[in-house]
Amino acid sequence: MTSGCSPLGRSDDTYPKRPKKTPYFYNETAVTEVNQDVCTELRRARKITGIEFVMVLVKKIPEGVPVGTYASELFDEWKVGSKTDGKGVLILFISDVHTLKIEVSYELEKIFTDAFCSSFQPTIKNYYAGKYFGDVFCGLILRMEEKIVHGEEADVETFLREIGVESKGITSTGAYLSGGAGIIEDKYYYDKDAKLSLIRVISAEKISEFNADKNIETVLELYFNSLEEGINYPYLDILTEGSQFMRLEYPKSVDFLRSTWREYQESVPYRIIYKDDLAAARFQGLRTLPIFLRRTPDGFWKIDVTKGWAFTQGDENLRRFPRYTDHPWMFAFPEYYYGKSKCNIPELIAFPLNLREKISELEKAIERDPSNASNYFKLGDIFYWECYWIRAAIDVVERGLELEPNNIPYHWLAIDMRYRFPSVERIPKHFDAILKVNPNDLEVLRAYRYHCLHFSMDRWKARELGLRIWFVESFIGKERFLI
Repeated sequence: MTSGCSPLGRSDDTYPKRPKKTPYFYNETAVTEVNQDVCTELRRARKITGIEFVMVLVKKIPEGVPVGTYASELFDEWKVGSKTDGKGVLILFISDVHTLKIEVSYELEKIFTDAFCSSFQPTIKNYYAGKYFGDVFCGLILRMEEKIVHGEEADVETFLREIGVESKGITSTGAYLSGGAGIIEDKYYYDKDAKLSLIRVISAEKISEFNADKNIETVLELYFNSLEEGINYPYLDILTEGSQFMRLEYPKSVDFLRSTWREYQESVPYRIIYKDDLAAARFQGLRTLPIFLRRTPDGFWKIDVTKGWAFTQGDENLRRFPRYTDHPWMFAFPEYYYGKSKCNIPELIAFPLNLREKISELEKAIERDPSNASNYFKLGDIFYWECYWIRAAIDVVERGLELEPNNIPYHWLAIDMRYRFPSVERIPKHFDAILKVNPNDLEVLRAYRYHCLHFSMDRWKARELGLRIWFVESFIGKERFLI
């Protein structure tokens, strides 16, 4: 503290001291897995918008002090925005009471209104229970950033659509969650009740309107209709089994689904590319997620939502492009093909998928023989590629790597999943393991150095890696080790 006391006369220890290494981020709570991801998002937001974004996570504030008063004083004490022409944003989170307060400078009040900022409070309470801290905090920063960059409406509904928080009219479900519900009882499913509360109860008659069809365009139109109506019921017949399970783990709000529908409508016309029993619908523009489809042995098309997420990634401008270039749907993206992926992409599971049974069998196999790494990897593949349950996949894959530390493809998969989750704090361990096997791999060295510079902010490690890169290039020869 430089002022000696706060504007209301409290002592120096009322507020946390602003860190020197990360002056835009402070965290004294147990929610530590978000640190590197939030720091990356805060730095990017300032670079793109010219606004200083600061996030502070504390366990509690002094008793009797209003949250608004504390946030305002902390904003002044840290001089947020003083180096960005008075434009600053403070995001304060108090973990003991799950309370969020967003404080903005006078220059930004017309953009980020009180109504917008205060509307995030129920969102935080909901997602705090769900453990998706990275989604919440990084998503919040991103929504504010998009308002500045793209001029998009920065209201709470937009944010809710982005991360899929429940909206009015959604009630706890009951009758139509029996088929396949056993999978949500196992140890890899978190906060079941909170997630199921986001799923709307719909009638059997309504469910029957969304059956798979032999006409692929009919299936696509049914999918669009379900999005427009905001139907997030997981077991729609037009979805593959893995896509249904994805909806159980990541239920989306009515507003999110309708926003997705509008995005697709704005990106038509689409074109369908076929190959055997697979198809992909590609849309106009680079910000729209492609739709992947599979045909069952009896000729019915189903939408594989999980593959769209698993095989696609976005860049800083929110443009989407193939993350892997050797997956089964790459026939629809010939302009992107450039080589084999670093991680192993498993073959498609044949219909009927029977994922619940396969998961149960692998869990039992792990219980019988916990030292067999391959079972962990097989289970991680199902969780990630079929269900897109990233958190569960990270857990089992990394347990497998403890048993088989030289399995390079699964280290790469773990790195990719941790970037996506996001939860990047253990990524350096995976790079170190890869380099232990291939110490002079320039591609790995460069990727690791980039991570240190832009995610972990470890300048000493980045310097060490830079010297190793120089040594390999100068004395060993880069052509020999490039993949």
